[in-house]
Amino acid sequence: MNKRNLLLSLCALLAKPALALYDPKPSPALLPALGSWRGTLVYADYQKPGKFVTLQARLVVSLAGPDELSLYYVFDDGPGKTVYSYERMAFDLAKNELTWASGLTKLSTSSYKITASTAAENSSKIDFERTVDAGTDQFSFELTASSWQLTKREVRAGKPALERSKYLFTKTQN
Repeated sequence: MNKRNLLLSLCALLAKPALALYDPKPSPALLPALGSWRGTLVYADYQKPGKFVTLQARLVVSLAGPDELSLYYVFDDGPGKTVYSYERMAFDLAKNELTWASGLTKLSTSSYKITASTAAENSSKIDFERTVDAGTDQFSFELTASSWQLTKREVRAGKPALERSKYLFTKTQN
């Protein structure tokens, strides 16, 4: 009996103290994005102007930090062909900046200026853009508790804005 008490006492003395984590709470603007989604990606075919392609897709979204989304896409790209995509979107709403990283084997990172941001209970909208050689790429990201929409428009000098792609998802039950 004394050996057991001695052993328990030694274990208690050697155990590390429990550390309370005081990480910041998640950004309310990003909370509606979390979860599993199902829907489509519709995009303009670069090789056939005026033609749009629709891919069935699944999306899983989690937080990588209080203001960073981790995205995992699975696209059905035709019979027997599945495409996977991994992305991270880090939002700095105080500085109106977004850093968007795509891919694993060929990592691509782009910086965007957040031009508008609104958040209400269970919904948010974030508009952002970046300047490219030929003009501006503009994005509109709209979230609710049950819907996800991310639209890309290309704005080029002397031309009407062109909708390049749109993700449309609805939340699934796990």
